[in-house]
Amino acid sequence: MEEQQESPISGVKPTVTSSRTVPPGQSLIAERRRSKPDIVLRSEVPRISSGPAEITTPVSATFRPRSDSLISIEHPILELPIEESLLSPETKDPHPDSLGPTHDEVGNRPIEAPLTKTPTIELPSLISTIPVKPLPEIVNEPQATISAADKETWDRTLPRVIRGIVSIRATTVRPFDTETAGDYTATGFVIDAKRGLILSNRHVVSPAPITAVGIFFNYEEVKLAPIYRDPVHDFGIFRYDPADLKHITATEIPLRPDLARVGLDIKVVGNDAGEKLSILGSTLARLDRPAPVYGSDMYNDFNTFYFQAASGTSGGSSGSPVLNVQGEAIALNAGGSRSSQSSFYLPLDRVVRAVDLIKQGKHVPRGTLQTEFFHQSYDELKRLGMSDENMMACRQRNSEATGLLTVRMVLKGGPAASPQPTNAANNTEEDPNIPIKGLEPSDILLTCNGKYITNFIGLWEIIDDSVDKEITLEVYRAKVLRKCTLKVQDLHSITPDRFLHFGGAIFHDASYQECRWYNEAIGNGTFCASSGFMMWNSYSRDFLVTKVDGKPTPNLEVFMQVIKEIPDYKRIQCMTRGLGKSDDQLLMVDMDWHFYPSSLFVRDDDNGVWRREDISPPAAVEDVKALAPPPRDGETDSAIDVESVPSSPQTPETEAPTTAPQELSPQVESADEDADEEEEEEEEDTPLDVAIEELRCSMAYVRCFLPHTIYGHTSNQSYSGVGLILAVDPIPLVFFDRTCIPTDMVDIRLTIANKNIAGRIVYMGDFVLLTFDKALLPEGSKILIPEWDPKPLKVRESVKIFGLTSDQLLSTKETTISSIGTNSNTWACNPPRHRLINTENISIAEGASCWGGVIVRMEQLKSVKKGENVKVAAWMMTVSSQSSGTDSYWTQGIDLHRYVLPIVREIEEKKLARYDHSTWDLGFEFSDAALPTVSAMGLSQKRFNDFVKQAKKIRGVARPLIVETRMQPPKTTLTEEEEAKGLKVGDILLEIDGKPIYKVAQLTEFNFEGRETASVLVLRNSQELLLNVPIVKSWPNTGDRVIQIFGAIVHASHAAAIEQVAKTARNVPLDSEGLYISGVSYGSPALDKMRPTFWILSIDDHPVSTIDDVLQLARERKWAQGEYVRIKQVNRVGITSIASVKVDDRFWPLYQWRMSHETGKWKMTKETGLQYNSELSDNGMKRFKDKAVPSPSASSGTV
Repeated sequence: MEEQQESPISGVKPTVTSSRTVPPGQSLIAERRRSKPDIVLRSEVPRISSGPAEITTPVSATFRPRSDSLISIEHPILELPIEESLLSPETKDPHPDSLGPTHDEVGNRPIEAPLTKTPTIELPSLISTIPVKPLPEIVNEPQATISAADKETWDRTLPRVIRGIVSIRATTVRPFDTETAGDYTATGFVIDAKRGLILSNRHVVSPAPITAVGIFFNYEEVKLAPIYRDPVHDFGIFRYDPADLKHITATEIPLRPDLARVGLDIKVVGNDAGEKLSILGSTLARLDRPAPVYGSDMYNDFNTFYFQAASGTSGGSSGSPVLNVQGEAIALNAGGSRSSQSSFYLPLDRVVRAVDLIKQGKHVPRGTLQTEFFHQSYDELKRLGMSDENMMACRQRNSEATGLLTVRMVLKGGPAASPQPTNAANNTEEDPNIPIKGLEPSDILLTCNGKYITNFIGLWEIIDDSVDKEITLEVYRAKVLRKCTLKVQDLHSITPDRFLHFGGAIFHDASYQECRWYNEAIGNGTFCASSGFMMWNSYSRDFLVTKVDGKPTPNLEVFMQVIKEIPDYKRIQCMTRGLGKSDDQLLMVDMDWHFYPSSLFVRDDDNGVWRREDISPPAAVEDVKALAPPPRDGETDSAIDVESVPSSPQTPETEAPTTAPQELSPQVESADEDADEEEEEEEEDTPLDVAIEELRCSMAYVRCFLPHTIYGHTSNQSYSGVGLILAVDPIPLVFFDRTCIPTDMVDIRLTIANKNIAGRIVYMGDFVLLTFDKALLPEGSKILIPEWDPKPLKVRESVKIFGLTSDQLLSTKETTISSIGTNSNTWACNPPRHRLINTENISIAEGASCWGGVIVRMEQLKSVKKGENVKVAAWMMTVSSQSSGTDSYWTQGIDLHRYVLPIVREIEEKKLARYDHSTWDLGFEFSDAALPTVSAMGLSQKRFNDFVKQAKKIRGVARPLIVETRMQPPKTTLTEEEEAKGLKVGDILLEIDGKPIYKVAQLTEFNFEGRETASVLVLRNSQELLLNVPIVKSWPNTGDRVIQIFGAIVHASHAAAIEQVAKTARNVPLDSEGLYISGVSYGSPALDKMRPTFWILSIDDHPVSTIDDVLQLARERKWAQGEYVRIKQVNRVGITSIASVKVDDRFWPLYQWRMSHETGKWKMTKETGLQYNSELSDNGMKRFKDKAVPSPSASSGTV
């Protein structure tokens, strides 16, 4: 049976990084019915499990023989009604597709059989092997057959109780424990109208920080403050201000767990499927169902029974009351099955205790032995070794009890964990007269503190009232009654209530919920609920950080003390371990104090908020010094020459390499990797070996990380690639393509000479030029500038590609040039991002096994002499685009002489720290067309011959340029006559300023800066037309300022976004920087409201067009916490919309990031929410400025 937890109705969920997918072969069973996507998990049938041992749950199958009497057949697997008509005397085995657990396609895990069919089974043979007993027939009659008196009672009850039903809309603002960030809806109901208390599920109230509002039946909205959530059981309590209700009197729904019984007619009233109010009827069928299992890394209830009925609830009904005909709540809706109509309800016995204490203003004590108990029937107990005499005594003491509690799992290191014996021969626990020191799986619990225990309620009445006290248990172990004295631990002490937001990651103490599933001892590491930016290359979430910079971090307190001493940008070692894993893994981490705020949050249940304390970075040190601009005229850097770079002595501040430095030996394709090292040392390298080694020394590897989704590039992937060193003095310059360094807002890690060092961007256009601090290289490092081959490449010429892997190994590939001059066609991406256009492509027949490298003529390699260098003809770069919405990547050659070296020379001549030169062009993307096609369009014979002649020079095929895409929409609407005066899509480009154009590479020969128009000759409608085409300034493709407002990442418009604006869109800002929404954070107020790829036009009816406008407006308006702000936005086709966004400066204040062009570093500034900077003391203990207000009408606040 597929089980599902009643969860709030689905909102937009993250990718976090972490998607919760079910691996192939695992059955899809339980779901929580909040509004988040239904979470599918596991069944209670026997299954293979890497977690705690699974025990098959005994359930019953009902048979109706010919006598029409009902017989209950107890069976540990089946729960299937089998009618007489389906019993086949000819068949002894049930149908394989309808009875019992089956296996999935890969045969890994058993899955529950569908319940749509009933099996054929031989009744006599089955009855002969399974004990049977007659039971009274219980029929779940349809609603139409309910008596008229009862119907009239429901008619009177429902109008009254729906005034106490509350539809809940909530947002989890940060990942925490088992929860992820995102929106959801659910249900609650009023249990105390005077105090404003609402009961719902724990997974609705959530252990994570949330913002929530409640909507009553008349659509009145109130703020909800989560003030209690049980550490284990699925219930929690909200508080609202009763004074906020102006037009309705809320109805209190009493809690009556004592009235639950099998056969009771019930109704579940709530926000089922997000429908605001749904009323689902059923009959209570079972009171002793095991708690549903929702899966690993999820919240799971245990140590309690659940009720079950076929009410068919779905997402959004979490927290709905299960009502009897008098309108009293006998249970709390929590979960259900996806494969049937079964729903699961939490009994209210322990809920009543917690509610009574909260009403009195008292703390709710909760105890734990870190042990999971499981209720097993007497027949199963007999298999575990319980004698008939003991079972008879138990039945006589309580004739209604059907079994006892057994130990299912004991968490390592917990109060009930048995110590490991030091000497098996001297193990005194073999003596039945000596008390045992701990519990073990399969122990059968008989008494607690002298009280006979038959269910969970009786046991936890004692444990919850015995926190920090000792209790004595009597258990049957190996057919012997043994005593065990244990000290009860405070359950709240192993339930985290604070977290650290650092480097975009979420850290807190490991919780009982997470550790229980993997049998992981609590206190073995700091739990990471979301890897974020800093820990991005580890697990996505749900892992332990055991060491940081060589120091153990068993809990959050120690973790914070360690990181407070580590400066920004420093590269350190971290040891991490996935939950349930036995071995740690090494992770290299760059400390981040610049892209994300560092804040400690502590939960304040008195006020229902999370208090915040910002953590300042340590004092700046010279661990990673700023990259200074190159020396000016008259200044020299005597430590560097073109051949090699002697480095300064290594100091403790020097960054540690990712791997231990290793000496690199020359590599050629024919080298024998298994040759003896001594023989290689004695053998003298050939001139070719030396030349190839020098090529390798001219290449570098880069890896960079994005903190946010920005300029169309996502932050959930790594960016890496190979580059070429083009200059060393006066400033080192390394060439990379845009696929490995997509934007300016990145942390860059260069690998040169087996050393990891920081890099800084000097130029970003269709490619990227980086620089670095040469003094950070190890002593004796060798970096070389390659020599350039002045002879142009030709088609069919044999070449060899030398690339570099991430391990600094040389990759080679012999191939040929297949074409030159064909324009590299890329396609507009969604979201819009930079793409390579109007650039000549050097195509190769077969690509190398790397994503970048030098292209060298084979004829050079055959004639290399001693002392000669191999000359580089071109560079093989990586290009990215999208195809059918999927990212695609390929390699192509680029002419460094034409596109790259001119900019390098200008940077060297002007000694620029940053090259931000604007480009001016015709404003169109050009593609190429087949010459026969262009000839049919009216191309003259003379021009036809000229195209053929030019193509023969490079052994290529003539392909004239055709106008394909306008790169910028016109700022005003053009008439048809005005459009005809400029370039139009489909025009064939023939000449620019009187110079014939045969290939796209010729576009680099024109300097349009400062000009208003250019003379362009085109072929249109079989006629040659001379046009005066206006020159346009290209939009930037990156930027140096970014803000986060209400959780949305906003920056100025970039070229890729402007390119996709419809020419009829008049509202998109084209005459200013613009405010482009690049991404929206999960759990933020902007989620589902402010749309990525939209532009902000106004805020609260104040027009804004620049980042400075937003900052100035925020300073003037000083929006209050919880205030709604109206955002007017427009999309790429000019359609405007209004978003109403709630201010949450505690979690989502206004941030600004600015990049220094001198150092290349980014600085973050907090612009709003400063009042929440210091709500805690230095040690993280509570130091709340506003005390808990006892008056129920006082504002309770929200997170």
